[in-house]
Amino acid sequence: MSHRASLLGRGYQDQHLDSPRVRFRRALLLCLMTVVLPGSGHLAIGKKIVGWVAVTAWVAAVCGGVWLLVTYRTDRAQVLDWFTDPDILLTARVGLVVVAVLWAALFVDAWRLASPYSLNFARAALITVINVAIIGGVAGSTAYASQVIKVSRETVTTVFPDDVPTSTPLKGRYNILLVGSDARGDREGVRPDSLTVASVDADSGKVVLVSLPRNLQNVPFSKGSPMRQLYPYGYNCGSECLLNAVHTEAQNRPDLYPDSDDPGLDATIDAIEGATDLKVNYFVMVNLNGFKGLVDAVGGVEMDVESPIAMFGHDDAYKQTYIPAGRRTLDGQEALWYARSRVQSDDYTRMGRQKCLMAAMADQLSPTKVLTNATKIAQSGKELLSTNIPRKELGQFADLALKSRGSKIRTVSVVPPEFNTVTPDYDAIHAAIQMAIDTSEGVRKPTGTAPKQPNARKANNSDDLDADC
Repeated sequence: MSHRASLLGRGYQDQHLDSPRVRFRRALLLCLMTVVLPGSGHLAIGKKIVGWVAVTAWVAAVCGGVWLLVTYRTDRAQVLDWFTDPDILLTARVGLVVVAVLWAALFVDAWRLASPYSLNFARAALITVINVAIIGGVAGSTAYASQVIKVSRETVTTVFPDDVPTSTPLKGRYNILLVGSDARGDREGVRPDSLTVASVDADSGKVVLVSLPRNLQNVPFSKGSPMRQLYPYGYNCGSECLLNAVHTEAQNRPDLYPDSDDPGLDATIDAIEGATDLKVNYFVMVNLNGFKGLVDAVGGVEMDVESPIAMFGHDDAYKQTYIPAGRRTLDGQEALWYARSRVQSDDYTRMGRQKCLMAAMADQLSPTKVLTNATKIAQSGKELLSTNIPRKELGQFADLALKSRGSKIRTVSVVPPEFNTVTPDYDAIHAAIQMAIDTSEGVRKPTGTAPKQPNARKANNSDDLDADC
């Protein structure tokens, strides 16, 4: 072959390697490499400084993630604790934004290196659209994740205190008082609408729910309680001295709890401890009017409505609006009425419905649903809860909640006919609560069968709350 032919052949090859089709493929490959391994596209095209910095940072991040996964794969509580630590959440939010900005800058530079101006209009437009779409996707995902982290952090710092001591489990259990607050503008003081102790096994997360009716009388106070000095034989000052009146009476006597921010709540806890013989570790006060926001945030709660539930009270009976019977998804307003409706219902049936509602929420709040509705849930949480659970305990309790999924929830309720609420036998109540705890832990087996009654009433004293609801 002549020298001239050799030069012509080499020119043909150079022209082929720089043809529009090859340049277009190269541009697509640069985009793909920047997605899969940021910086690798720059290395391939000869931009070594930018490429090696990006690749090194990406590999270091991946290796760090793998190390964390291997090291803490069995320590779920620690991982959950990180997700509820305000400082870590702030660092994660800043880091997420920085990474997104740098990644977007790599895409812009990759688009520039692809020389779209050397392509025809259609191919240049396609390359540009692909890069803009990727950058837009990264920016949108970052904005959403940043907002979720922001709201979650605000919720943690607003709802959960950082300056309170932790409480160790007693006899291997955490006892958390759940108070349904019924404070309204037309009512003097706070009258708890529902009082339930969630007794949680500190190892397995298994739960026993112990509920006390608001009209329980002659409630004893725990040893050492200032209220016990006033009522050494229980809260026995007449038919008005009900369990839910303890809060108002103690709130008017701040001298009894001089160092307390909420004397009424402290007195209520003393009464709960005396009535159940359980030491309360923490409390969670639920704003019942804010509860509907949580239900709406997760898209409703599916319930088996045994009979129509009135969505009105005695003062607005003209409305005659009901939640129909049957299996249906309740929105927040309907769920609130399901839990609180008193028309054509007594307090004890209402307590059973509240337990069924709690069980349904716990069962239906899957991790996927929580993640996809994280912002709404976090926003509702700020309006819904007040508690003394320390922030540093959140990871542990979240881990216990995940452990308990699928476990039977046992319940004990101080309601007729099992217990008299006017002259209660508190020794018998203590024994029934201990029996339920022993059964939950496998120390005893359930004995006998509960009398046949409507589902809502069966839920009050149950060895399997899901089955009885």
